[in-house]
Amino acid sequence: MPQRVTDDDQVHLRSEGKAARTRRALQQATLDVIRESGEFTGEAVAERVGVSTPTFYAHFATKDNALAAALELCFDDFSQRVAEAQTVEVLLDHGLEETLRRIVAITVEVNGDYRALLRLARGRVQSSVLLREISRDAETSAFDSTRRFVELGQSARLIRAGDPEALTATIRTVLDGLDSWTVRAFPAVPDTEIPRLLTTYLTPERS
Repeated sequence: MPQRVTDDDQVHLRSEGKAARTRRALQQATLDVIRESGEFTGEAVAERVGVSTPTFYAHFATKDNALAAALELCFDDFSQRVAEAQTVEVLLDHGLEETLRRIVAITVEVNGDYRALLRLARGRVQSSVLLREISRDAETSAFDSTRRFVELGQSARLIRAGDPEALTATIRTVLDGLDSWTVRAFPAVPDTEIPRLLTTYLTPERS
């Protein structure tokens, strides 16, 4: 028999919905303030949302908690963007080099869109268990996603045979190095050189 939803339950559900909306607004505002200034304070983020500073700290006990929440937005955005390019369908329709070019371009775009956030997080990661955990989880997720891409490419005979873990580790090492001044200073590196390099590395040998 279904339980009756009481008036108190309805009030609780509405309160939860408002709390979740406020948290999301503070999460986004933290990211926006960091993008604009390279730093943030609870007061600045709360003012952006139109709530009190104690409300900010009611949702995020520390600044590292807020920084981790902003990182979640970054990592979720990256996962969604790269998932559109890192598929066997794109690989079959456009070929290995074009697929890799898209993956590299997305990685560079995300690094640019979130550069201030990522720089701030790197400065805090050694002293924050929370930031280390969320960064490690994101790295693991990215590795697993790339490994699935490699395995599908191998099944389609568009990526060379070999240990998928080792191939994935090499790809991730290259992609993780895209957030550097040399990449920004020399656009041809991500546009053509790295996709060509990875294509040569991953292309099956022809008998």
